[in-house]
Amino acid sequence: MDSLIAANSKFCFDFFLKISKDDIHKNIFVCPLSLSAAFGMVRLGARGDSAHQIDEVLHFSELSTNGSQEPNDPCSKSRGDALSDSSLEGQKQAPASQEGQASRLHNENELLGCYFGKLLSRLDRAKTYYTLSMANRLYGEQGFPICPEYFDGVIKFYHTTVESVDFRGDTEKSRQEINFWVESQCQGKIKELFSKEAIDDSTVLVLVNAVYFKAKWEKEFDCENTVDAPFSLSENEKKMVKMMNQKGKFRIGFIEELQAQILEMKYTMGKLSMLVLLPSCSNDNVKSLQELEKKISHEKIMSWSSSENMPEESVAISFPQFIMEDSYDLNSILQDMGIKDIFDETKADLSGMSKSPNLYLSKIIHKSFVEVDEMGTEAAAASGAVTAEKAIPSWVEFNANHPFLFFIRHNPTNTILFCGRVYSP
Repeated sequence: MDSLIAANSKFCFDFFLKISKDDIHKNIFVCPLSLSAAFGMVRLGARGDSAHQIDEVLHFSELSTNGSQEPNDPCSKSRGDALSDSSLEGQKQAPASQEGQASRLHNENELLGCYFGKLLSRLDRAKTYYTLSMANRLYGEQGFPICPEYFDGVIKFYHTTVESVDFRGDTEKSRQEINFWVESQCQGKIKELFSKEAIDDSTVLVLVNAVYFKAKWEKEFDCENTVDAPFSLSENEKKMVKMMNQKGKFRIGFIEELQAQILEMKYTMGKLSMLVLLPSCSNDNVKSLQELEKKISHEKIMSWSSSENMPEESVAISFPQFIMEDSYDLNSILQDMGIKDIFDETKADLSGMSKSPNLYLSKIIHKSFVEVDEMGTEAAAASGAVTAEKAIPSWVEFNANHPFLFFIRHNPTNTILFCGRVYSP
């Protein structure tokens, strides 16, 4: 499963860099894990170049290579040596019989599905401590019958279903049905995922991808310490925001190559954390943030957030409240990244999903919602914090009063669930 987590993380940063460079003065909040799971579900039914392009962009082609490093993983064990050739490289290097290719494809999808099934189950187990609603579902035109094997695989591995709707006969009813399901899955926070313009009578297959997240801090902010304070958008522009404040023991580090601080704020029970990357305040905060974004990678985040680089210190935190809701039409973004054929009616190969030769992915929209606040009323520990202030003479200051990046991570698996940029709280 570690190889899938690494692949998901690599896609996370590829995707984040792609969408962040288009508008530097924009808040961003996305759930790459949800997108990876959604495309894992599509990959289950993709064949030929349609499958290869997904494998490359989502880094799924690296699973089998790294799988050998996970000898105790039942997903790898159950497939034995047949997986050694299941990577894209293995498929390209040696010609094989149709039967052999089919076997490798089956093993490849089984491995990917098994890993996703395990990962989603791990995330599900701890959900008593936080709310994480990932609404992934395929809606297909009722004239395209879904293969029973594909239907079973989606349920088994991805904990969802494929629904049949009447896009051609009753477009508006289909749109409302999809939007209602998303709203019910996401605590009523995400409404109108698909606008009237997004779905029409030519639509044949849409991938629904929406996420809602909310959790309580392990160390809550006291509401009485929240004040109006300036947030520097740029050298000449500031805005007043609600700035939360607290002092306590937190893991914090300084990244010399970036001239940036990194702070970990844990959520209840420590299963999840928010990692905040804050560039040093400068004359051009936006440029500093851009430099930070360019240098982020899976390997560097793992290194920067290690216990060696982030010791526990006494920290005085100032952190803004914010609510972000974002929506992305992903067709063009993913095509620019290399997933092209699946959106093209003449090239898409989804023959593992349906035997109809005309099935292609019409639309994928990603919508997310996050709310960051004190998370509760005044904590009983507030008076204890005052005592601690008197006992400790010096504090490391972490003042997020200018643009920063944040990542929400599932600590037991090191899975990045969300990534975001706060330009203007």
